[in-house]
Amino acid sequence: MKNAITTFGLFVLLASQASAYTVSVDTYVANAGKTVTVPVMIDDVAGLSYADATLTYDPQVLVVTKAEAGTLKSVMADDFTTSDTNGTINVTIFANGNVAAGSGSIANITFALREGTDGQYSDIAVSEVSLGEATGVKDVTYGKTVNTVNGMVRVMATSAQVTRLESAETICADTVLGTLALDAGDAIQASDSQTAIRVAGAVTASGAIAVKAPVNGWASGTYALLSTTTAGLTFTGVDGTITSETANGITTYYAAVTVAGELPLVAEDSEEVLTAGDKNLIRANAQAAFAGKTDSASLALKALYESASRIQVVGPKGSIGVIADMGIAPAFAPALDATGTLKLTYAMPQLVITSFDAQTGAVRFKVTPGEGNQIVSEIATGYIHVFGTNNLGEKMRYISSVGFDLTPYLKAETKGEGVLNVTLGTHTFLKVKVENVSRKEGDRE
Repeated sequence: MKNAITTFGLFVLLASQASAYTVSVDTYVANAGKTVTVPVMIDDVAGLSYADATLTYDPQVLVVTKAEAGTLKSVMADDFTTSDTNGTINVTIFANGNVAAGSGSIANITFALREGTDGQYSDIAVSEVSLGEATGVKDVTYGKTVNTVNGMVRVMATSAQVTRLESAETICADTVLGTLALDAGDAIQASDSQTAIRVAGAVTASGAIAVKAPVNGWASGTYALLSTTTAGLTFTGVDGTITSETANGITTYYAAVTVAGELPLVAEDSEEVLTAGDKNLIRANAQAAFAGKTDSASLALKALYESASRIQVVGPKGSIGVIADMGIAPAFAPALDATGTLKLTYAMPQLVITSFDAQTGAVRFKVTPGEGNQIVSEIATGYIHVFGTNNLGEKMRYISSVGFDLTPYLKAETKGEGVLNVTLGTHTFLKVKVENVSRKEGDRE
């Protein structure tokens, strides 16, 4: 009898130690006409080589505008796929082998909230989950259960008095409300665009208001969190300093965040929106301008960068992030200003067609980086598109495209010039158009 009890006790102990996977989405509050980015979270990917989730939503309320790999791309970066069909979206992230450990978001799905849907909502239900490991032999869920937690997007009018319904909810940045009551577990979300939540009336909270990081994580800088008639609110979840300003009876709360080892970075134009990813690229490109180099000019740039207390970025409005994404290093100011700020200047790169041979399909082009800028990372790409028609005056239809690496043409020895051959088709009238990721175009007929 004693042995039987012991065996039973051991079984209970083993059963209690069995773990589970949990795939979840949260509940969000936003206004009609705005967008909401919803991470699809998984609490554990140890031993997995892929994670797949299918979600359903109400297409009368929400429209998928974008789906990207989530934070798990850092450990499962081999591939990401997505497909969306009117009310159902599938996302899958793959690794090139089994992952040792990790948790985070499989995907970040951005929804647009349809106009005219004030007071409505859409459930976001995790309807199916598939998890696998590299060999495809082992059932990774053996001995484990897969739990799913569904979410929701609530569409609220700008005058709405918002209280929690059933689940804890996150108030999206750039949401406008009448009043807001927050309970334990509710949160407000900071945004890369640094646009505050605006509440015309009072904000009440059961304690300190939880602040969630932007979808792409914190970057060094100042975030506008919340504007309200309520003074004296406290916040938690920010590894930084909370400040407030009051004017005309409205108090706006800010979070000043400094990520360890990361220089604070701002755009000179206060209306320029730089995401956390943009800022990281700008820092990386600037450092690549002197990394590993021993010439006097590079050492001077290194000393200037390392002595700065802040970076200020100047460049063509709306294009700074795109230029940074090309792997271009900006021009350094010759010195720091009185506040210890280093100014970095981006200039628009140019990509133009210099000649087009309609007999052979040979297209000659010239690439010129912006003044004082240089390519430091081989990720610059360009595209030459061909359009044609048989009748002059008719709209030309697309025929073919060829993509190419711009980097070799941005080096001094090529003088920025190159030639590519494109497929023309059989048309009387042809046009080629060249485009690079700075969205500056030129064409020839």
